[in-house]
Amino acid sequence: MTLRRIIIIILIVLAVGAGLYYSFLPHPIGVDLATIKRGTIIESVKDEGVVKIKDTYQISTPIGGDVLRIPYRVGDFVEQGKIVASITPQKSSFLDQRTLLEAQAAVKTSEAALIAANTNIKAAQSELEFLQNEMIRSEKLLERGLITKQAAEQTRLQLDRANTNLLNAKSNLKLRQRQLEQAQVRLFNPNGSDYNMTKYNIKTPVSGQILEIANESTRSLPAGAHLLTIGNPHNLEVVVELLSTDAIRIDKGASASITGWGKDKILDARVINIEPIGFTKISALGIEEQRVNVHLEILSDAKIWSGLGHLYRVFVSIEVQRAENVLLIPSAALFRSNNEWSVFSIEGDKAKLHQLKLGIQNASFAEALNDINEGGRVVLHPNDKIVDGALIEERVVE
Repeated sequence: MTLRRIIIIILIVLAVGAGLYYSFLPHPIGVDLATIKRGTIIESVKDEGVVKIKDTYQISTPIGGDVLRIPYRVGDFVEQGKIVASITPQKSSFLDQRTLLEAQAAVKTSEAALIAANTNIKAAQSELEFLQNEMIRSEKLLERGLITKQAAEQTRLQLDRANTNLLNAKSNLKLRQRQLEQAQVRLFNPNGSDYNMTKYNIKTPVSGQILEIANESTRSLPAGAHLLTIGNPHNLEVVVELLSTDAIRIDKGASASITGWGKDKILDARVINIEPIGFTKISALGIEEQRVNVHLEILSDAKIWSGLGHLYRVFVSIEVQRAENVLLIPSAALFRSNNEWSVFSIEGDKAKLHQLKLGIQNASFAEALNDINEGGRVVLHPNDKIVDGALIEERVVE
């Protein structure tokens, strides 16, 4: 072999050896870092809510009948005592063949009874006239002593009975006349009576805005049917259906904020009532959940949220607890190690494992209860390549 070839082989061997040596050297792992600072942390419960008018009035029909067309539209304001609906008597219905024949037969029966009543009156009048003449003869015979006083009294008694029978016959005649009228009314067509002569007006109990009209058109409704809903649009509250496990952690008077209502401004609110009874609700995944209604009062200036209305959707964040001037660990730096919360801090150019006891936590930060250096830096989103003592370097974002 020539000297030149030997030199080339030596250089190749040295290059391969250098490459192998470099490949086995530990290389620093690029990471993102965050600084531990002191500050305020707030734990809150978040969920969707609905804006509602506090006091709504459901106006219903007090009696059954034909409700005339409501002269208002949704959104109109009405003053207290204003007529919002009118009810008229229902029209009579059509008669089927059997009912019609029965009604016609009832009319004929009433007519026959009326004829019989007239005949009874004539008979009673004839009997009364006879007994009146008989009474005159009895009085003359009594004066002459041809009959006894008892016989005259007996005649008078018969006369009184005849008077009574005539009165009964006349009363029976009136009864038969009314029965005939009643039977004839059953034969009227649906428009056979002037039903507009009677009208019942429904008045609003309070001043407010019409929120809902069940049906604007004329229709027949039974008693108790819903007509419309009225409320004060400026007297609003927010109702949130929270999980019972979250609602039990909230205190009455707790601070809250409202977002996602259509504008960028955050509205201040507070909890005014937590209902004492829950209800079952099926989630979008088909899971049964126990929910509790929590009511909030809006504290921000009404001019800011004047556009909000009944049953508008909002997003609510309710404060559960807060801590001030505490060490804050970014949530992105936390992970579980040996069933303990842990972070990797930076000491020189190496990662050091720290196990922590945490207090209040939210989506962004957690409160550190044990000692960890304020101002120290921790690794964000540590992967499985990072271990205690591993070489690391901060990733440069260009």
